[in-house]
Amino acid sequence: MKFPAFCLFLFVCMLLLPTYALGAESPAAIKLFMNEKRLTSTEVEPRIVSGNTIVPVRIIVQEIGAKVTWDQAARKVTIVKDDVNIQLVIDSKTAVINGKKETMEVAPIIENGNTMLPLSFIGSRMGIEFKWDGLTSSVHMFKKDDTDSKPVTAPVDTGDGNQPGTPKPTAPPTVAPTKPTTPPTVPPTAPPTGDENGIKPPDPNVHLLNLIQLTEKDLIVNAKDGALTPTVLKLSNPNRIVFDFPNTKLDESLQKLLVNNAGELPSKHPLVQKVRFSNFADNPATVRIILDLKGAADYKAQTSKLPNQWTATIAEHQLTVVIDAGHGDQDPGALSITGKHEKEFTLATAKKVEKLLAQDKRVVVMMTRSDDTFIPLDNRVSFANDNMVDLFLSIHGNSAKSTVTGTETYYNRPESIDFANVVHQKVVAATGFPDRKVRQADFRVITKTTMPAVLVEVGYLSNKSDESAMYKEAFQDKVAASLVAAIKEYLNLK
Repeated sequence: MKFPAFCLFLFVCMLLLPTYALGAESPAAIKLFMNEKRLTSTEVEPRIVSGNTIVPVRIIVQEIGAKVTWDQAARKVTIVKDDVNIQLVIDSKTAVINGKKETMEVAPIIENGNTMLPLSFIGSRMGIEFKWDGLTSSVHMFKKDDTDSKPVTAPVDTGDGNQPGTPKPTAPPTVAPTKPTTPPTVPPTAPPTGDENGIKPPDPNVHLLNLIQLTEKDLIVNAKDGALTPTVLKLSNPNRIVFDFPNTKLDESLQKLLVNNAGELPSKHPLVQKVRFSNFADNPATVRIILDLKGAADYKAQTSKLPNQWTATIAEHQLTVVIDAGHGDQDPGALSITGKHEKEFTLATAKKVEKLLAQDKRVVVMMTRSDDTFIPLDNRVSFANDNMVDLFLSIHGNSAKSTVTGTETYYNRPESIDFANVVHQKVVAATGFPDRKVRQADFRVITKTTMPAVLVEVGYLSNKSDESAMYKEAFQDKVAASLVAAIKEYLNLK
């Protein structure tokens, strides 16, 4: 896997392909939510710099609840919340947190007179939980100690009365209290909208929802007309499933149930505490339905006989594992010493893991690829993240000098260490290859995934002895069995 040609290919892929993880490059405008409330900026819009979401300082102050001070001479921003003190210098990637230096991936900048700060770096140290919705290019932030998470429609006015984007000669923008938004008045001579009475006709592209119902088994949503296809986001701490139905509004019967644009329905479902709903957004018109769960649960969309109905079964969460066969199609991976491709070894072994693991009905197995298909790295990441799986395992073969031999297992985030140790122990025993230890690395599929994620380099295809074994079916069977044993041990499946 590790050789200059592959590294160059991977680098080119990362430059050209869209990404969907939190803070990843995306051509769409970045939308921000705090406890499911849409945030708007009257200043510079949030954007991506070097793979990180940066936001105006006002977002940090008003939404995270921190205090920010500015030292013009040192061009230094100090952010304080509770016992956390963060000091940042404009255009410097070095941050000082409670007296200790840390390196950021992106430096704070001043843009059109506005101080832009790295959101995830600061927010995570202030106790903020982040979720990324790749379908809508949205960052969802949650205050763990904030109990008021009902959805609202009206955007928050974050203006300070100054003209947006106006540079200030000596300092970044100061923070002012939120001012209420005053609706614009219409001059007497303004032409009416809609018919001659000034009534705006309904938008034919917006469908009215006239039924939201949760039975003891299913969530049922009806529209008066038009097909319904929601985007879905699963959240934890607390557990929720969020369904956003684009191009929809609540009809009059459901509108009457709203209090401050938040409606609630009781639940008969054994896994759901209650149902919340609202007219969540105006552009596009979107109805949001939230299931507040009693614990971990999954949904499965069902085929409906009615074109204007959408139904999903809500069931107990099943342990779900993604098996990732490295490389594929035009990305062959490493070339073995006898001219075979890494992608062939990884797919054959991954399919054996899938077959063995699928025999345990307590586990759902998902494959990033089941044939010789090219799957971009970020698509593998979003596949696992969007499905909120429990584990991610990527299978590879390595490449180096012909004298190098052995098994290596890689992790990136601390929560992946235990899984990496179990995988490594089992695979080393199965291969009989030299133990090249558990290592930390920044491979994208184990960096950007949000669950425990491990990449295992079973052996070296550039080594005659390793390669000779790795393409034998009996060896692959043994490795697959060891990986299944590691997964079950980690998930405590006896």
